[in-house]
Amino acid sequence: MKIAVYLLFFLFHTSTWAASCCGGGFSIPALILGDDKAQLTSTYSYSQVSDDVLDNEKWLRRHDDNLTQSLKLEGALLISDESQVGLSLPLITKSAQNAQSAGGVGDLSLYFGHESFPEKSYSSWRPKGVTFLQLTLPTSPSIYDSSTMTSTDIRGRGFYSLGAGVALLKAWKVWDFNLSAEIHRAFSREVSNVSYGGNIEVKPGWGTSQTLGAGWNYGDLRLGGSLAFLYEDPIQIRGSTNSDGSPQKNFTLGLSGSYMVNMESAVTVSYSDQSLIGAPVNSSLSKTINLSYQQRWPR
Repeated sequence: MKIAVYLLFFLFHTSTWAASCCGGGFSIPALILGDDKAQLTSTYSYSQVSDDVLDNEKWLRRHDDNLTQSLKLEGALLISDESQVGLSLPLITKSAQNAQSAGGVGDLSLYFGHESFPEKSYSSWRPKGVTFLQLTLPTSPSIYDSSTMTSTDIRGRGFYSLGAGVALLKAWKVWDFNLSAEIHRAFSREVSNVSYGGNIEVKPGWGTSQTLGAGWNYGDLRLGGSLAFLYEDPIQIRGSTNSDGSPQKNFTLGLSGSYMVNMESAVTVSYSDQSLIGAPVNSSLSKTINLSYQQRWPR
């Protein structure tokens, strides 16, 4: 049970991403789910875009070596027995064929979590869980600020976003099952860019993601898998250029292996692929390898 709780952070916070061209999307934060007062998580990711799927569901194979490397640093701290605060800071470098690589800080996220479903006594069916609020700040260039044809300078979505969600876990002997779900709203902004012929207003909408996962535990080792779904409303553009946009959706299939170094630290290696399942729309699909380390401080 302990390894299932302590390693669940990785399954949640790396499972859902928006199109790589748009700098990533709203992701589940690395929440404190065990009996700890603080934790620090670092995740290195190496990702390559393999396909583009248009709004008419036509697939286009990519051959431009579009690569993204990122280091995401996440911290969480208890402020009471049930409540926690945290932040997520990604450092991103992108490159493409015949283009100069570019890097810098991605979109910063702040969050508040609450242990709304504590495990005070044994139950054969009731899960342990945390609810959360998350604010994402547009602290990096987006597709609306890009000055390159290859989009290597894009590291964020370009919007303030506010979301709410829940992360649930249940373990039976050597098996664990987890579910996360969130809904978020991005807010409009005005952009002045020669690529759009002048001043425009960009109007995003609602989005949601859900992740279902399971794992097998043996001692300090955990092997698991997950399936995540992402949906974003169409982004409308009004002004010198007008567009009603198209919705975005995709699925991410993930496999992971985790090892508890000791009761305060764990390492996880995982692979995720957005091109294997579902019927994606208006998405750039990526294959990603992740290496994650977490350090915890018990209460």
